[in-house]
Amino acid sequence: MTQAQVMASESKPPSEVHQSGSETMVRYDSIKLAGSLAAIDGNVVYFFAHDQLVRAKYLLAAERDDLNDFIADYRMIEPLLRSAFGEPVWQKAVWLDDSLMEEKAGYLDQDRALPENIFPSDRFVGLAVSLGHLKLFTELGEGRTKVLHALTGVDGRITHQIEYRSAEVGGAPGSAP
Repeated sequence: MTQAQVMASESKPPSEVHQSGSETMVRYDSIKLAGSLAAIDGNVVYFFAHDQLVRAKYLLAAERDDLNDFIADYRMIEPLLRSAFGEPVWQKAVWLDDSLMEEKAGYLDQDRALPENIFPSDRFVGLAVSLGHLKLFTELGEGRTKVLHALTGVDGRITHQIEYRSAEVGGAPGSAP
């Protein structure tokens, strides 16, 4: 799609448009990502190269009192993405520090190595994500569109994002940040 086509598909004007050379970023704040169970507030950022859409990133802005609810959000969105884009081509739960977990690192690597094996009921798992100790990544899509679903954190703040990108732009399975 062209930038004009994408902007025409949105119900309101963008909150920011930034151009650098032949690349343009267009951001919309306060959108709702609707799922089968609930809608989650967030922002969407579109990236264009030579007036063609190459990436779209949804940054979910849910506020949660219980950090493990972010895990529940991630698990709620996963089946929606799978129904649209098929089974994951790559997925990983990256444990950088297991100090908040009762299990040893070997157990985590064996039985908690995939996002689908991380549950909201797992003690301290939301806190582990918020501190950057745990990162969840799932990549889907074998056609022209690749989808990266990620839950990461730093300094007590969790980032939940879904990025759609053109396969022509690059990024092999497993190339998550």
